[in-house]
Amino acid sequence: MQLETQRLIIRPWRPFEDVRDAMDIFGDKRVTRWLEADSQDTSLRQVQGRLQRYADQTQAATNGTGSWAIVQKDIDRVVGQVGLRDLLELEEVRPDHVAEPIADGTQLDYFEMEWRLRPASWGFGYAAESARPLIERSFEKLGLSVLLAIVQPDNQRAITLMTRLGMRYSGVTTRCYRGQSLSLYRLSAEHYWR
Repeated sequence: MQLETQRLIIRPWRPFEDVRDAMDIFGDKRVTRWLEADSQDTSLRQVQGRLQRYADQTQAATNGTGSWAIVQKDIDRVVGQVGLRDLLELEEVRPDHVAEPIADGTQLDYFEMEWRLRPASWGFGYAAESARPLIERSFEKLGLSVLLAIVQPDNQRAITLMTRLGMRYSGVTTRCYRGQSLSLYRLSAEHYWR
């Protein structure tokens, strides 16, 4: 998959070519503090391994999920990552949670959007710009009815972005990420196209 916006290209990871740029994302504590298990990479080798896993998982996925590099066109540099993943494929999501409704009683698709940008690219609208084509692809091409975003309650930047994208707060969930109490946001296809 490759998507393009006015300022960005969203494309598959190239582990050998992207490793130095990606170090500014996955090697920076200001970014990784919000990731699961605070997983900061401390070497180019670790980042390259991460990118290879992302590339392999994306290529193997049959449901349209994956992780993609966000490239800023004017400087031809990777500045972030955007992804879509099926939460039911995570080992910690128990099957009995699938039937459990969220907040207002509706059943949901369990596909989570995620994004990460290097701190030097914060505040320019790149996260929203990269998320929108992924949202549209998820609803139009993949046929999803709902997208989720799960965030630590004090990650105000992410919450602001989710609100800007039209996502609505749906309460606290402990279903994913080893039972942590996290804020759940969702965006329905019906709401997005209004």
